[in-house]
Amino acid sequence: MIKKIILITLFSFLFSSCDYKPIYSTNNFDYFIEDISFEGDIEVNNLIDKKIKKFQSKNSSKKFKIKTTSSYSKISQSKDKTGKTTDFKVYINVKFEIQSQKETKILNLMEDFVMKDFTNNFEEQKYEKMRKDNLTDLITNKLLTQLSLM
Repeated sequence: MIKKIILITLFSFLFSSCDYKPIYSTNNFDYFIEDISFEGDIEVNNLIDKKIKKFQSKNSSKKFKIKTTSSYSKISQSKDKTGKTTDFKVYINVKFEIQSQKETKILNLMEDFVMKDFTNNFEEQKYEKMRKDNLTDLITNKLLTQLSLM
């Protein structure tokens, strides 16, 4: 009985000190984007812009100017015997030209995924939009990490 009490107490102390925090949950990024310009795919640019603005600190000494060029393409990857496309390859390519007070850095990020052809166009568009949002989230996180390191 005493062993059980000791084990329960020991485990409660061990597990109470464990803590999980998502990396991007707190605004610990110390930078400010003075000017950001976009060229290319409008939807990708809007998603990136919306995600970047959440992580800015206006009282920062690190200031950046960013020029963004994005492209989005969806090409046929495989076809069946009748010539109908069964799989698509979707590419999102974003080029960031980052100007800080000290240096200029060019960051070229590309993400892709393979998508099956849906029989329902609405479901296909919904899935494509969800994947596009996820990939721009990955691209934005890589950009934020680079900005933190500069």
